[in-house]
Amino acid sequence: MDRRGFLSVAAVAGLAPGLSAVASAQQAAAPARAEPPLPPKLVAALAASRMPVDFNGSGFSGAGFDWLVARGAAAEVFMLGEEHGIAENAKLAATLFTRLVPHGYRRLAIEISPPMATALDRHLSRGGYPALKALLTTPESRVAFFGMAQEAQLLAAARAVVPAREPLLWGLDYEIGADRYLIAELQQRRKPAAAAAALAALDTASRDAWKRYDATHNLQHVFSFSGDPALVEAVERAWPGADADSKWMLETLRETAAINAEWVKGSGYQSNLRRSRFLRANLLRHWREEQRRGRPARLFMKFGGSHVVRGLSMTDVFDIGSLVPELAEARGGRSFHLLVLAGKGRPTANLNPETFRYEPGDRNQYGAGSDPFHGAALPGTFTLFDTAPLRAVTRSSNRDLHPETVRAIHGFDAVLAMTGSTPSTNL
Repeated sequence: MDRRGFLSVAAVAGLAPGLSAVASAQQAAAPARAEPPLPPKLVAALAASRMPVDFNGSGFSGAGFDWLVARGAAAEVFMLGEEHGIAENAKLAATLFTRLVPHGYRRLAIEISPPMATALDRHLSRGGYPALKALLTTPESRVAFFGMAQEAQLLAAARAVVPAREPLLWGLDYEIGADRYLIAELQQRRKPAAAAAALAALDTASRDAWKRYDATHNLQHVFSFSGDPALVEAVERAWPGADADSKWMLETLRETAAINAEWVKGSGYQSNLRRSRFLRANLLRHWREEQRRGRPARLFMKFGGSHVVRGLSMTDVFDIGSLVPELAEARGGRSFHLLVLAGKGRPTANLNPETFRYEPGDRNQYGAGSDPFHGAALPGTFTLFDTAPLRAVTRSSNRDLHPETVRAIHGFDAVLAMTGSTPSTNL
């Protein structure tokens, strides 16, 4: 459920020599193994805990949907963890957010960088969906996920129900595709001559990297994977009095390059660890700022499932899914964690970095771990499972259960199997 799992196998394999086998292993479904029959008590609990979530092409209804709204209304934070690239999931998120606004939800945290989230929100507020679409389809300002039409429509739907004077989007992640946009933003700001010179060197390196990408269509050449963090550090040293927004842009550029440098050299764990720390730090900045507002709004979060699971994530780090419950409880509330799975055997949209377009493909990163939910799904509809009744009959010490099944049951409060789901489409 890592963002890099959103890329094709060939694309990730091309990031560095010798990573082909690593990439293939990460993209493939969980290793095939003969799964023993589920314990009868778990089979019974799955059947007893399931609820229908009906979808008519535009709206959601049913006992499961009503249950989700009720749980969201009772929570301080609603965390939607997804398998990326499911068209109906973005529509569900838009509908849930709209229904939860009367219960105090005003902020939407998404899997892009803080400065680009600000840019998207600014364009939405000033020019609506057309302005957002123009930004997201401009090569210099393309960000992950929101080049899919349903994802962009989610942002527009959320912006429409939150007062324009209020901030909406919280970005928490690093930034893969928009370094040129951020550097251009930084160039417009007043700064010491030494900082301007250092920024010019950074701009040249970024543009040269993208020229190499344009010539090869190989993702390893874009600045976020090939750039030297020291170029950003030189700007930071020469600009100690930078405003807060400029500092955040520079930090985003530096951390992106540093996180991906670890990945490219084969240090996947260190890369994921550094990224999780960056996500948590960005969340805390937003959270503290919200606390200073006096009446903090409730928060809706939409990320890959690995980021929002409680406990050790699928990349073996502690991510925002472990931090948020503690923050919510400190504020006197609770967090609610939902995992959304594509339908059994259904394709999802995957980013082809050679074209920066999204293409249908097979990317079930839970593999056999999701089989118990798909096997117990109701026919002809989406099926929601309340995981609380499943925990009493599911233990991590049970070696007969797939570890991802156990993780889903204990790390999420509900699992939604979107039987018959379709892949997201391009803007």
